[in-house]
Amino acid sequence: MLHYVTLGISFLFHPTAGSLAASVAREFAVISQIAEAETPAVRKEKGEGSMRDFASPKEKWELFLSGQDVGPMVSPLCDDWSLDIPYHWPYDEPEPPSGRDYARRLNEQLAMAKICGYDPTFYYAADFIPKNLGAEPKHEIEEIEGGVRDSALIVTPYGDLTCVTEHKTTMRTLKHYLETRADLEKAIWYTRQCADYDEGLALKQCGEARAAVKDKGMLGTWFTAPFFNLENQENQFYHFADWPDLAEELFHASRALKHRQMETYAKGGFDYLFYCVSGTEWASPGFLRKWMLEETKELIGKWRDTGGFILWHTCGHVKKLIEDGLYNELRPDILETLSEPPVGNLPSLKWARERIDGAIATKGNMPLNIMLNGTPEEVRMEVSRIREETRGYRHIVGLSDDIFHDTPLANVLAMVEEARRV
Repeated sequence: MLHYVTLGISFLFHPTAGSLAASVAREFAVISQIAEAETPAVRKEKGEGSMRDFASPKEKWELFLSGQDVGPMVSPLCDDWSLDIPYHWPYDEPEPPSGRDYARRLNEQLAMAKICGYDPTFYYAADFIPKNLGAEPKHEIEEIEGGVRDSALIVTPYGDLTCVTEHKTTMRTLKHYLETRADLEKAIWYTRQCADYDEGLALKQCGEARAAVKDKGMLGTWFTAPFFNLENQENQFYHFADWPDLAEELFHASRALKHRQMETYAKGGFDYLFYCVSGTEWASPGFLRKWMLEETKELIGKWRDTGGFILWHTCGHVKKLIEDGLYNELRPDILETLSEPPVGNLPSLKWARERIDGAIATKGNMPLNIMLNGTPEEVRMEVSRIREETRGYRHIVGLSDDIFHDTPLANVLAMVEEARRV
């Protein structure tokens, strides 16, 4: 019971907790939910479930990735605080400094993993500051209804690059950096400036993240396929068709930047790359094969040489890519998400698993709307369905994408408990 009291006190005095009476009520509601859910830590003390043989969450992941049977795995995609209760730090150790946005978000991920008891993969990004500080983007932030508008400016010797985005519940781009041939010329110069960055600062930040995570889980970073720096995803195909010379030059400059950043993350002790590639809503299998396949094979090979693994993320349409054997050719360690309609276009999870190489672990696919708006019982039913459709394969119960903010704690606990049921 001491664990819950400690958790409750830290929750009670968090500055966002509201009035004392309301905080006390919410505090005991949280304690009740966690106690009733019988988290993995509780089951470990009883000697039940798959957690009892592992010294740490990191060790469990390492054994799983080596091909060993570690029992059920459950790992929702989470990159910041997403529960319907105020943020609080549930560990006995002091909370790490959170001055940077990514450091704050990492602390929130650590807290969620502790409270909810899943097998965590943590996400963090370092700052790659160009030594030419004049190349750094300048941002003008304006408050708008429901969010903010970010107007970014990059000054180059060949003219300015500008981008305008709005950030509300989701982000949308009003003006892309890359729209004309001249923009690609500017982007080539800028990308080469980006590749000459202050690695010492980036490594310092990586070290801070590694020290915060310790053995609580696996530490990784978002990483996109090496198409374009400042990528305009909607029009990249047309840029290759209209200006092939500049598009290819920017592609190779972007590739060099990606490889250098990857080497820095390897030096910083990161465990995995969260490798993000669009589905066929954005790019055809032919386009991906021409501009991504060989470069990605090279990148994956180099990352694995450092001892790291690849968590491949495509949230969307992947049916054709599975049918064409693209994933079997690239062989990521983990592939997410296996999305059925309306998010994806797979006939079923079973259909996908029957066609994906058995050595590739898959991850997914709890619908986010059920996590956000469903009942714990509906969550349990969906987890049971996922486990049944992927039975006999190396599959991690996860989500169709990043968990929505204000997702009920009770639903996350129900997902974890049902996924762990032996």
